[in-house]
Amino acid sequence: MTAVVARHAGQDATGLRSVSISTRVIGCFARHEELGPTQVARELDIAKSTAHEMLVALTTGGLLERAPRGRYRLSLQLFDYGQLVLDRLPIRRVARPELLALHRRVEETVQLGLPAGGRVVYVERFDHGSLPEEASVEWMRKVIGFASSSGRVLAAFDEDIAEATLALPRTRYTPRTITDTARLRQILAVARERGWVCTSEERAVGLTSMSAPVFAASGRVSAAVSIVGRTRALTGTRGEFILRSLVVSAQRISGELAACGDD
Repeated sequence: MTAVVARHAGQDATGLRSVSISTRVIGCFARHEELGPTQVARELDIAKSTAHEMLVALTTGGLLERAPRGRYRLSLQLFDYGQLVLDRLPIRRVARPELLALHRRVEETVQLGLPAGGRVVYVERFDHGSLPEEASVEWMRKVIGFASSSGRVLAAFDEDIAEATLALPRTRYTPRTITDTARLRQILAVARERGWVCTSEERAVGLTSMSAPVFAASGRVSAAVSIVGRTRALTGTRGEFILRSLVVSAQRISGELAACGDD
């Protein structure tokens, strides 16, 4: 009996190790478009035979697909899984009607961003078409939080998010990008008092963004609603109208989350 238990324990440990390695293999493809067994083995410090086994198993499972010259790449099945994640996010489902209404009201690009290790992942977006093509593509993805209005407003209301945001390397994207820690801390403090953040041409020349926080039923900040547009369109009297509309929409979404009890 003892031998059977020990054998099962050994099998479980081996299975868990395989799962751990397979997730790390998938992680390698976040940094590389295509990889072969040799490169995976080198990156993860595992045997080439183990890397090959994992690549084959993940391909059989549909998460990877074969590429030319014995290499592998991520499969479209992962895209399908990603879409399921987005579709099943409670906050996205709750926020979507208000985001669409805000988009129609201000006629600018409206986004919903979630915190992700010092970065912001945009999970919903209504594009007005006024942004340069390169900005539209980039801002559909995960961005560094310190220079974005969404990242700053999330950091302003959660110290853990603030620490993660400030811990990442800071690049000067434009001459106006603020990278100094003390200055950023001041900006976060002001954001907590105001309840919103505005960044002007820190990510790209000619573009301005403003964000307001969304709070979960627990009272913890869970998302940021942001508006992005040409600087000339987000300043002056029209800019004040857009900012007021943004803050009201974020408050309405927070109220909907509280009513639903969603965290």
